[in-house]
Amino acid sequence: MQNGLWLILFMVIIGAVIGGFTNFIAIRMLFRPYKTFFIGKWQLPFTPGLIPKRQNELAAQIGKLVVGHLVTPESIQKKLSEEKFKHDTETWFSGKIKSFLEKGLTLEQLLEQFHIKNPSEKIHSFIDTKIEKKYGVLKDNFWQKEIQEILPNEWKASVHGKIPATADRIIQKTIEYFSSPEGKDKIKTLIEDFLKDRGRLWNMIQMFFGNDSLAEKVQPEIIKFLNSPGTKSMLVNVIESEWNKVQNNQLGELLNQLEDEKILFYLKKFVKDTVQLENFFKREIAELILPFRDTIEESFVPRILESAGIYLAQRSGEIIERFQVEDIIREQIESFSLPRLEELVISIAKKELVMITYLGALLGGAIGLIQGIIVLLTS
Repeated sequence: MQNGLWLILFMVIIGAVIGGFTNFIAIRMLFRPYKTFFIGKWQLPFTPGLIPKRQNELAAQIGKLVVGHLVTPESIQKKLSEEKFKHDTETWFSGKIKSFLEKGLTLEQLLEQFHIKNPSEKIHSFIDTKIEKKYGVLKDNFWQKEIQEILPNEWKASVHGKIPATADRIIQKTIEYFSSPEGKDKIKTLIEDFLKDRGRLWNMIQMFFGNDSLAEKVQPEIIKFLNSPGTKSMLVNVIESEWNKVQNNQLGELLNQLEDEKILFYLKKFVKDTVQLENFFKREIAELILPFRDTIEESFVPRILESAGIYLAQRSGEIIERFQVEDIIREQIESFSLPRLEELVISIAKKELVMITYLGALLGGAIGLIQGIIVLLTS
């Protein structure tokens, strides 16, 4: 009886060792050997291992599996429509914008990162070229036209309506001048200049009136003349006549004293002084967008992400196809070295593979136990 128990124990141990070792070898033969072995021209069976032998087919099947069943347009659309994903994406994107703005980069420094140097000079050069071309076009189109053809009717009506007020202002300023001591001195000087070459007449006038008395008598008359309605009417007619003459002139005649180079110089200088591009490009981006920062964070970011999500959802199939995801996965798996591939698979399924080995040992031990009992009963 004791010998029978030892026999059963021995057969259990031998069966467990054989079962466990067999499964261990079978698992190893999934990967090993990595290459084919020959004896002469005869290929040793089971060389190379299963996965090395079928690596290309495995890579192709995994690529089809991922594209056909895992990373599909439907799964992408489902992920993009999840509220948690949207919220996390908005939080991440807003954080990135905030982190970027806190760096204190100027617009010029940002453009330099894209290899765009001296942006203000380039833009000024572009604007100068546009001004020169536009000036040439305007000159060709308008230089031979009369001013009245160029000015809008509203402008001409506005100028004509302001002529009486302009005449009033001229008369008022003239009255103020001749009413002042400076004006009185000017009247005296004019009288002296007019009469000093008249010989006896000048001496006679000086004898009766004197210089100051004559100027005092003329000054009120000048002011009275300026205040008379006829003076305003005459001045209005003069201004209107001159304005009509100006309108009948060609624009080229009016500006014929100005050289093109000078006109272009002042035009370019005016634009440059007005725009101030140098200061604009040296300001920090955070400062430039400060008036719009709340709008960007509260409205722009959600909208741009929503639009991007809709675009990706609608074009996900096309994107996967254009990126050739299946080919990328296949090429990557094919490029894996066999030791690396073996390490990757074992690291993923290590526990399961160990359990398979133990299961083989358990089954082998069970078979040994049954065989031992059978042998014992039949001996």
